[in-house]
Formats: sequence, C-alpha cells, structure tokens
Amino acid sequence: MNKKTLLAGSIALALSSSVFADLSLDASLELNTDMVDTSLESAEYKQSGFVELGATARREMNDYFIAAKGAFRIKTSDSMEVRDAYIQLGNSAWDVQAGRFEAVNLFPLGKDTMVEHAGGSEVSVYEANNVRGRLGKNDSGQVALHVNATENLKFELATAFGDFEGGDDVDKQAFTGVRPALMWSSDVVNLTLGYEQVKYDKETTTNGVATKGKVNKNGFGANANFNVSGAGVNLSLAQSKDKESKDKVNSYAINVTYGDFGAGYIHSKTDFDAAASKDTKVGTTYAAYTMPLLGIEGASATVAGSYSTASDVTEAVSDKTTALRLRLNYTF
Repeated sequence: MNKKTLLAGSIALALSSSVFADLSLDASLELNTDMVDTSLESAEYKQSGFVELGATARREMNDYFIAAKGAFRIKTSDSMEVRDAYIQLGNSAWDVQAGRFEAVNLFPLGKDTMVEHAGGSEVSVYEANNVRGRLGKNDSGQVALHVNATENLKFELATAFGDFEGGDDVDKQAFTGVRPALMWSSDVVNLTLGYEQVKYDKETTTNGVATKGKVNKNGFGANANFNVSGAGVNLSLAQSKDKESKDKVNSYAINVTYGDFGAGYIHSKTDFDAAASKDTKVGTTYAAYTMPLLGIEGASATVAGSYSTASDVTEAVSDKTTALRLRLNYTF
C-alpha cells in the first residue's frame, strides 16, 4: 500500500469515527515565482510551491490533555514532504512532545518571504536552529519537554537523535542534539534565550571519493521582541562554534513587521581557524508586502525581494545577489 492510499484511508477512518469528533482539517496552497540575479550569472527565473494538508486533534480530561498533529506537503516538484507528525500530552504546568515538529524560534526573521544570501557555501548564517527540528528523513526523532513555571516564564528542553540523510553529498549518522531554551514575557518585551549542542559522524562524497569525519558544534541564540507604535520588532543574535575545526559564526538580525509590510537586515561573519582561509562576511536586506487577492477570503499575493553582498569570498561564488518573488497564497 503506497503512502497516498494509506493517508487517504486514515483520514476517511478518522472522519467516520466518533472517537475523532474534534478532528479539524485544513489546507493551503503556496506558489512562488522567483527571479534571482547574481554577479556571476544572468537572471534566473523559477517557480516552486506546494499544497499543504493538515489534521489536528485535541482532547482534555480535568487538567490533562492529549493532542496530535499531522501535516504534509505535495510539492510542484512532484515530491511529498512530511511537515509535522507529533503527539503532545501533559497539563497546564508541563507537557511532553514527541515526533516531528519545530521547537521555539531563537532567531526569528519576521516577514522573510524572500531571503537569498550571496557568497554561496563560503559564507554561513547561523540561526541557532541546528536542533530546532524537522531534521531529516529515515529514523531521526525528536522529544521535547515544556515547563510553564509561571504565566510569564516558560522552559523548553528539545532533543534530537538518529541517523538521517543531510543532503545529496552528506550522510549524517549517529546524530544527537540537545537544545534548552527559556522564554520570558511581559507587557513591554518578550525575551527568548537558548543554547544548543549537536554531534554527528559525517561522510562527505566529493568526485566519488568518500571522506569520513566528525562534527561537534555548540551555539546560542537570543531574541528580544517588542512593540513600537503598533509595529513588531525583533532583535536577534546567535553564535556557533565548531569544536572540531574551531571555526566560529556570528550572526545578527533586526526586523520589523507593521500590518502587511515587513523588512529586515541580517549580518553574519565566519571566522575560520585555518590561517590560509579568509574570514567571510555577508549582509542581506529584505522586505515584503502582502495584499488581498481579488477580494476573496483566504487569498493573498505577496511581493518580496532581497539584496545581499558578501566580502572576502573567492571569484568562484557570487558576491552580490538580487532576488524578487511573487507569492500567491490561498487557504481553503
């Protein structure tokens, strides 16, 4: 039985059963049409998108609850992707979450509809998200503990583990990660602070030759979110260090969202420990504006763009990148 048949059967069973009377279904479409122009190549045009289908359910008894969510995407590239698939249970003071999900965001970018960084693989932007979640395929897993100490102070301990594919040329094995985070809120500002550590064995294939190695990284992220005359403002910083290579990445971000408009700036510097490698920098400015589409409920169009420059990179990569995007959304 293939995945589509199994999913359709599961949804039909849920809808026909009184046990799942509180089940809610949702669906949305997102279609992006992009133009990306770099200092090395002429403008490239491309289109991508997906339809996302999701199901959520929650039941409560006294102060305890159990909740579950499943969501997947059917992409225009003729592939499918699982977004969320988790169960969560506990009470108002604590809960445990297990499956596939995203932990708290330590480096929010606001309205980041289109963000294209210059510099290619020679630059890095660290967003304190190595252990945030949705890590990969195969047998990778996640478990998180949430504790609500007070109404204003919350704690999250996220973990990740397993073997999974990390891309076309990297196989990440024996992966383990831990990510504690504190969230404090007030009428003036919301603060989020977290630390993460990740370890895994890595096998990289270059020109048909496999090279094995180890990765041991740690980092932290901090964010302050506050309101200024009706506009939401984020100030974020993050730092990562690779204990094997001794390389460091420092990233900073500021962004603002006001109604349907958003803009932001990201700056990142990579300090290479090797004397022969130049430290690289990248700075990216981005903006986006969303408007209703034909006055139809749930339909919108967003125009967005970004401009990025990188310094101290080689001639093999682009040191300037301009990108534009038209995004169509429809929730149904």
